[in-house]
Amino acid sequence: MRFSDLNKAKAEETARQAPRRPAPGPAVPPAAAAPRPEAPAPQAEPAPAPAAPPPVEDRQEAVKQRDLAYRPAHKAAPRAEKPAAEPSVPFRELDARAREVYTRMIAQAGELLRGVSQPYTEKYEAVVRACGLAADELKAGSVLLNYTAYSTADDYLRAHSANTAIIALAMGLASDLEASELKLLGFCAMAHDIGMPEYSDIYGREAELTDEEFAAVTLHTEAGVEKLDRIVDLDYRIKDRAKRIVLQTHERVDGSGYPDRISDEEIDPLAQLIGIADVYEAMTHPRAWREALQPAEVIKELIEKEGRGFNSAAVKALISAVSIYPPGSFVQLSSGETARVVKVSKGSLTRPLVEVLLDQEAAAAPAQLIDLREHPLTSIERPVGLAELEELNPKLAARLELARWWTDW
Repeated sequence: MRFSDLNKAKAEETARQAPRRPAPGPAVPPAAAAPRPEAPAPQAEPAPAPAAPPPVEDRQEAVKQRDLAYRPAHKAAPRAEKPAAEPSVPFRELDARAREVYTRMIAQAGELLRGVSQPYTEKYEAVVRACGLAADELKAGSVLLNYTAYSTADDYLRAHSANTAIIALAMGLASDLEASELKLLGFCAMAHDIGMPEYSDIYGREAELTDEEFAAVTLHTEAGVEKLDRIVDLDYRIKDRAKRIVLQTHERVDGSGYPDRISDEEIDPLAQLIGIADVYEAMTHPRAWREALQPAEVIKELIEKEGRGFNSAAVKALISAVSIYPPGSFVQLSSGETARVVKVSKGSLTRPLVEVLLDQEAAAAPAQLIDLREHPLTSIERPVGLAELEELNPKLAARLELARWWTDW
């Protein structure tokens, strides 16, 4: 619709709402008139014609005047705006709850990794309870996924295990898994790398692994399966299935994985979910020999490689859980601002809740959350990489780099 048509429709609506004059009745002959005729009732004044809107040269600005687009706070004219509908639970409360759950997940990941180094341990029920809390929080919203951007400095395995479990649980919920399957998924995701500490002298190096070193590290799957026998409270009815899932986490549908190079339907469906969650988490976090990739870039790459590493069901589950612009993604808005995705919007892959970080001039912007569902004419233009963010505002990039490390105090 053109802007002129928009004004015309508005004028017609105003005219329809104006008070109407009563239709004139039949004329009364003089002879039939009453001896003392009353003064005729005053006729309603015609409604004034609506004032023509001032000419606006910039069509985009004219459309924004319809209150359909978000306008940056530092450029918006002072005016009374219709308040947006508040979510059932404020974001700050969701974030506080998510932080408590993530703290528990990190703690359980560390206790599991330490516990399986002993002859026996009782960690199954504790891990399941923590994963149950994480699943409940994910049912309430996606804020917990924000915390999967954290890393642990002492040993990346703690955060990696917790993050993979949270992402896998989000995928399980998106796939409508039964409660028993979701429970097993969470535990196996947390335990998928419990054999890795045996090779800490290799994976902890600040250099890319050689082919020989990589071949040695692949043995951690068998080591992890053996360590599952040390978890004495692991339900015997699911132990064999748990072993198979942990063993197959690094298998791929095209037969390119390890340790047995199985493919397609030979791989347990839960192992497929944990496998793609593991890869997504690893690619979105830096390692000593490489930088992290932006979450949106990883999603794009996994979509392009569908069928070569993971089946379509696993890729679909990941997208359903974290969306096209996952939490933690840096994006440029159509307003020219730079923002970070902080919450996925259910039913919308491209309209998340974002936190504005930089204005159009790449200067630090006041803290502000924008729900893109409330501003349909404002959209995400493209993802912003870390290198670009460093060029735009080095101070912000440095602050974000420091903030990604999880601390226990």
